[in-house]
Parts: sequence; structure tokens; C-alpha cells
Amino acid sequence: MSTMQLPTQPGPPTPTPLPDAPAGSPPVEPVYDEQIAEIVGRLEQRYPGDQISRADLEGRVRGFHRQFNTVRIRSFVSVFVERLVRRSIDQPSVGGPRAFAPGTRG
Repeated sequence: MSTMQLPTQPGPPTPTPLPDAPAGSPPVEPVYDEQIAEIVGRLEQRYPGDQISRADLEGRVRGFHRQFNTVRIRSFVSVFVERLVRRSIDQPSVGGPRAFAPGTRG
């Protein structure tokens, strides 16, 4: 009997730790790092540096983005993250990286 080998399909990209990520942070896939940078760029245009620092802005984006690490459908993650960050800036009492957790009612 002859066995036929199926061609291997490439898997998802291997996550890589970010150089500026805090120790113990889960790795972020390169495509997500690009999305994070795009979100930060858009938010920097919307909010001047005297309202929120770039470091704080990026921290919020990464914090909210990290909450979506386990979701399978990632099509709208960047939209959700951007909205959550804007809400956390516009209404400080409402938001923070722990204000929303996927799979919970809120």
C-alpha cells in the first residue's frame, strides 16, 4: 500500500515578544503590533500630547488589545480597542484596561 503525504500548510506566524513590552507580557504577533501602532497613530492625532502622553496612550491600547488575545474572530478587534481607549480618555471614570473583558456582560 502506498502512502501519500499531504503538503504541509504554513501555520500562523509565531508570536514574538516585543522589545518594549513589560516582563511577563504575552507575546504579540507582528501583525497585531502593526495594528497597535496604527491605532496609536490615529489616537495621537485625535488627542494632543498635553491631554495624554504617547506612553500612556500606547499602554492603554496594548492593555485593551491584550484583553482580546483569546478571541478567535479578530476582524473587529482594532475597532473595539480604539473605541475603548477613546472612551477611557473621554470618560476616565468609566474606563481602564480592566473595564471590559470579552465574554462577560458589561
